[in-house]
Amino acid sequence: MTKFLTFGTLILALTLSSCSPAGTSGPSVGEPQEQTAPSVPEQTSSPEQTEADQISLDSSSALRAAREETFEEMREEAKLDTRRIEETDQKSMTFGEAVMRYSLKVVGDAGSDGYPVYIALHGGGGTTKEVNDSQWIQMQRYYLYSIENGIYITTRGVRDTWDTHFNPESYPLYERLLANLSINYDIDTNRVYLLGYSAGGDGVYQITPRLADRFAAVNMSAGHPNGVNLTNLYNTPIALQCGENDTAYDRNLETARYDGVLSDLSALYGRDGQPEGYTHRVFLHKGKEHAVIDNDSQRSDQTVLTDLAGWLETGQSETEDTNTNAVDFVNAYTRNPLPERIVWDLSVRAEQSPTETFYWLRAAKDVTEGIVIVSYDKETNTVNVEENTANGPVYAMVNDEMLDIFRDITVTTADGGSRTVSVTPSLDYIKKTIEERWDENMIFAGEFELPECSR
Repeated sequence: MTKFLTFGTLILALTLSSCSPAGTSGPSVGEPQEQTAPSVPEQTSSPEQTEADQISLDSSSALRAAREETFEEMREEAKLDTRRIEETDQKSMTFGEAVMRYSLKVVGDAGSDGYPVYIALHGGGGTTKEVNDSQWIQMQRYYLYSIENGIYITTRGVRDTWDTHFNPESYPLYERLLANLSINYDIDTNRVYLLGYSAGGDGVYQITPRLADRFAAVNMSAGHPNGVNLTNLYNTPIALQCGENDTAYDRNLETARYDGVLSDLSALYGRDGQPEGYTHRVFLHKGKEHAVIDNDSQRSDQTVLTDLAGWLETGQSETEDTNTNAVDFVNAYTRNPLPERIVWDLSVRAEQSPTETFYWLRAAKDVTEGIVIVSYDKETNTVNVEENTANGPVYAMVNDEMLDIFRDITVTTADGGSRTVSVTPSLDYIKKTIEERWDENMIFAGEFELPECSR
């Protein structure tokens, strides 16, 4: 039977747990405004609607076409938004009292998939405005000459504080920046990279786990983790670089220690007794202090330590000579926007960001505790919940690239439970996921609630 979905129609889904139903609200709009996420209207049909107001979503091919066409229509409309035009022209955005300025340079050709994007964070931090401005200017050249094709962006920290790149208001501004880039430039949202040095390295540590699904890979140089939880980097490769003798704040020790942290996470969240995820590389530069070479456009080999655990214990390690160019590291990776498996620690979220989603999962902003580990199998049309200890409802968002949403979807849990759910594609839901992320590779047609499950 052909299904016709009107613009007012939303999703039908079966609740999968004993938790209280979470209502029918869809993902919030990704605008940097202090506001609550708008509720999605109840499913209705209006006798005034005409055939022209309707769209058929009765097959995977029709749904794919609807996603693509809707994105382009909304993108063209968004290009006319006066606020976005002003932000793009002035290269400045505001959230509350915080202002984020940025520089932008286009290098080379876009290629068939669009330009990769490199966002670079300057050093400085808790110092004077003049020092931070000079560091920002320096960063506008720092990684530039290692890029052959791409859009190179350097953001100015929103305040002259130690956490200059990750003030609470910074996160919705990064999301606004990515949205404006997607709307106004030909970018490849699967090749967005984050790099930073010193205070910028601090920023990479903090930003990545809160926006891990935005980046294909990241590079942290000469920064300090400040105890950051990197659980959300299951699908996001990271390079850590520091000088062996960069002893201020124990940056050197912390960089080496986080090599072990990431390896431990890989073991903890692996499958079948095998480590998995958390791809990382640590370059501890032999004999170097706060200045390390992570941007050599000639790709000269640098000497780095190879046994970081041994170095932490004895101060001794063998070395190797290798290319430590940060751009080369991140360029080796392309984001999978619909990864087969996700690990989401809900305690690591950007508080002031209105975004509710992480890859293909969604939880309201007041869900801030618990771990969700979930995977899907397109061949068997199954979603498997290994763990869901969130303190509120968590939803799996789906589209035709992940599963056959025109058949029942089987949901299994680690305790052996199994049930089926059905999803009705919705044009309203498609629009909501576009508005939240402005990412043509992450547009979803519906959702269903995940059951609770302990590992």
